[in-house]
Amino acid sequence: MMSLSQATMSTSKSQKIEPFQIRQGMLALELGSTDNKTLEYLDFLTGQVPTGAIYFLHVLPRFDVLNSMLGREAEGMISNYEINDEVVTKMDREIRARMSTHEGMHVEFDVKEGSPLEQLLEDAKDVNADLVIIGQKSGVSRHGILAKNLARRAPGNTLIVPDRSKVQLKRILVPIDFSPHSINAMRNALALNESLETPAEIVAVNIYEMPNLSVYKIQRTRAQFEKMLRKDHEEAFEAFLNTHFPDQKEQIRIELIMQEAPGIAQYLMEFATAEEADMIVMGAKGHSKVELLLLGSVTEKLLAINEYIPTLVVK
Repeated sequence: MMSLSQATMSTSKSQKIEPFQIRQGMLALELGSTDNKTLEYLDFLTGQVPTGAIYFLHVLPRFDVLNSMLGREAEGMISNYEINDEVVTKMDREIRARMSTHEGMHVEFDVKEGSPLEQLLEDAKDVNADLVIIGQKSGVSRHGILAKNLARRAPGNTLIVPDRSKVQLKRILVPIDFSPHSINAMRNALALNESLETPAEIVAVNIYEMPNLSVYKIQRTRAQFEKMLRKDHEEAFEAFLNTHFPDQKEQIRIELIMQEAPGIAQYLMEFATAEEADMIVMGAKGHSKVELLLLGSVTEKLLAINEYIPTLVVK
């Protein structure tokens, strides 16, 4: 039987890390207070990361799906064209007020009607977006798009920016479970670091579970078993870095946390808060017993409880 470290070494080989770039970004605007932080963060990010284009989208509800008399009257009194034109003007004003003009970056904005999530996904596919960005208001989703739903279905990477986020990148947290998806997450974190004017500290964290020793016949105390388990994970981390990131491993601080109660996402959130992480970069999937899931349960749960830290979900 292979140890955890041997299993880790048996996967892919190291590859060169290219600086992170946004070829075609897409941002969903709600035209409300949440946009303030989202646009501020996007301005900061595009000032650091080479960006080809950003496409801004706001989705209006369709009049023909409103059942109230007010909706039917409004449909007859106000043309959709006039409403869309007014919204585009507001979007233009909001974007210009909160974003710098970065050299070489193309900006477009549009207004569509329909379901916010479905329209965003359709447009993201149409423009071949490699990064989709949404803001999140604490406790609610003002523009009808839940972070977990977007991250699950978006064709590329997704960045969720809570309205309580700090606009800085001094420490990046990368959860590691030694799966190919966490390798991809670390690669993106390192690539992002390559693009920053001042490199951030990258912290790789692995949360592991202590087995129920009562079901095993072992001749060791709990303390001895804990020590053995931690050593195995330390060796796995060393093998993981040597195999996949030998040239970058000095940039990465590793942390191990033994899980004593259910809830890996809660452990991650508490650790990220204690470490004052400025961004979490994690894979869309990890080690899961249900491989048909498009979004890992840990990622989904973390997005549901995270109200402070921008999270980049990579695919």
